[in-house]
Amino acid sequence: MDRHIRGIEHVGVTVPDMKQAEDFFHAAFGATVMYRTLEKQEGNVPGYKVGPVNSLPTDDEIRAISMLRLGNGANIELFEMLMPTRDKAPIITDMGVTHFSIYVDDLEAIAGRAREAGATLMEGPADTFAQEGGEGNRNWFLKTPWGSLVELITLPSPMTYDSEESPQRVLPIPL
Repeated sequence: MDRHIRGIEHVGVTVPDMKQAEDFFHAAFGATVMYRTLEKQEGNVPGYKVGPVNSLPTDDEIRAISMLRLGNGANIELFEMLMPTRDKAPIITDMGVTHFSIYVDDLEAIAGRAREAGATLMEGPADTFAQEGGEGNRNWFLKTPWGSLVELITLPSPMTYDSEESPQRVLPIPL
């Protein structure tokens, strides 16, 4: 393990409407906006200025950026673009990052909050399996109002690992 690497600090999510996304993450998961790097009324950041840094196409623009705090896990950075290159969120078979997982203590309660906030719940909850299997270990996928896939997971029972030398999975500590 590289001691210079601490772990994932944030996950970036492009959304069609910043206010809708902030409201959803707050209502569903208790996320709070830490700061807004760019607010819609401030004017857009053109791709020709930041494209060499973050691969934004030169003909596109960033309309808004918010950084959200979510429990004791990674932060979530939301982006609203002037011209998103896709009109649908990625699905599990797409190349690249397709979802992120939120560790929860009460799967049904958080799934209910997410549904009330506008999420579409997939079939579930489902028992986890293989190395993640164990009594009470379950997950439940949902789609945000704009279609991004989020996994809710709870793992109260110990998991098995491929060998005794395998690193242990890191779970967010309780608040």
